[in-house]
Amino acid sequence: MTKNYCINRFYRARSKNLHWDDSAEEDKYQLEIYLHALGLMKKYNFSSIIDIGCGSAYKLITYLSEYKTLGLELPVNVELLKKNYPDREWQVSDFSRTSNLTTDVVICSDVIEHLADPDELLDFIKGIGVKYLIFSTPDRSLMFKKWDPRYYGKPLNKSHIREWNFKEFREYISKHFHVIDQRITNMGQFTQMIICKPK
Repeated sequence: MTKNYCINRFYRARSKNLHWDDSAEEDKYQLEIYLHALGLMKKYNFSSIIDIGCGSAYKLITYLSEYKTLGLELPVNVELLKKNYPDREWQVSDFSRTSNLTTDVVICSDVIEHLADPDELLDFIKGIGVKYLIFSTPDRSLMFKKWDPRYYGKPLNKSHIREWNFKEFREYISKHFHVIDQRITNMGQFTQMIICKPK
């Protein structure tokens, strides 16, 4: 039986997705997620942050460069990141390995919807010694009403495997972490965000 990751049983996930290359992106998307992270860093006087799936790292470097940063990305992107920001720390993301990382805050912004098995990502994150985590992903209920057949997949964005609605995403993340806050951060981009702590 195929896992549904707390998504409606009638939902059709994509079996294969296209790679999303955001190496040229700046802060058109998910800006508010990074500003929330900055708020946590300042509020609690934190010093370190990990960005899983940091893409071009423009947002990480532009808004969080005063802190110790680590960006995790695919091998092809890591080479570009090392070239563009040689004074920063970058690692290839490999969710099949156990993590021995520690940090104050983890950002995982619009990554989870691209993964065939998001449990691997969450298990990897559980291995990080961390105080706060920030996840974001599209809320498909902002895109389609429940009576629209498109509400039940497959995602219109061909780089997405699956998309959660607000309730489903909270249920899924709360199985792994203690959810502190969930909100819609950008109606125009259909973005939902969860802030949580390790259990």
